[in-house]
Amino acid sequence: MGVFGLAIGITPAVAGSLSLQLENDSFDGASDADYTQGLRLSYTSDSAPGWMTSLLPDRYRERELRAQYILGQAIFTPYEIFEAELLEYDRPYAGWLYLGAGLHSVNLMPESRLAVAERFEVTVGIVGPSSGAESAQRSFHRVLQTYDVNGWDNQLKDEATLMLSYARKWAHIQPLGESGLNVELSGTLGGNLGNVNTQLMSGVGLRVGRDLFSSVGVNALAPATAAPDGGMGSDAGWYLFSDFQVRFVNRDIFLDGNSFKESHSVEKEPWVGEWRMGLVFSTGPLHWSLYHARRSQEFVDQYADVQFSGIGLSVSF
Repeated sequence: MGVFGLAIGITPAVAGSLSLQLENDSFDGASDADYTQGLRLSYTSDSAPGWMTSLLPDRYRERELRAQYILGQAIFTPYEIFEAELLEYDRPYAGWLYLGAGLHSVNLMPESRLAVAERFEVTVGIVGPSSGAESAQRSFHRVLQTYDVNGWDNQLKDEATLMLSYARKWAHIQPLGESGLNVELSGTLGGNLGNVNTQLMSGVGLRVGRDLFSSVGVNALAPATAAPDGGMGSDAGWYLFSDFQVRFVNRDIFLDGNSFKESHSVEKEPWVGEWRMGLVFSTGPLHWSLYHARRSQEFVDQYADVQFSGIGLSVSF
């Protein structure tokens, strides 16, 4: 859609934060294709409300808990966006508008250099014309005075969505000599359940930088916009990161089509790999992130791997 994306890490529990994130494939020089844009606005509280904590086992009472509230949109298009007719061999046009609420937990164990982070989210939304994806894309292209996209008459039909997501990350953080730097090695397991996406995920990650214990977090799971999770506890904290995950996808509405209505679909690949690398840093209360992602082919005969990038900002208060 002609711009690169915003992706914001979540600030630590010492303050609430307001974040905007936008992922887009055009930052990599690509035209709109596949996952072309993800927009996500979120507010993260400095602590979880009482009704949330009351639902948790007692062992969570001593952990760092935060609540997050989310408004997001994702847009998907086929590769040949100038064609008006239905492209049977390519993915459907689709948009997803969603609201979400999440609970984030971090159990820090500095004496053993370990941390365990968990993320649970519930999202409700709508796929189809009511998602506003067509209007958003056309409006943005008019502002940029660039090409039009002609195939939105073939998009998925309206369908209400519900998705539950859970992920857990185990991290080992080790100092690098007397340099003041730390290195983190981590593993993550998680998954989604719902009519928009049902999948299992496993991943490994590496981070190098300062103040890593204050920025341990678990990223949201695709198809939601997935910025690096974890702001910095100091005004000058930073880290470089790289991670890789493998997903077994049982259902993806953006490839399988509508659940109960006739719609276009393609034969999806059940195994999808995704690699990311990037930088997160702070300047006072502002937390910035830049990253690039590459995703393996998601359906049979897909033209190429999916690539997109992000840049973002979060402000703590």
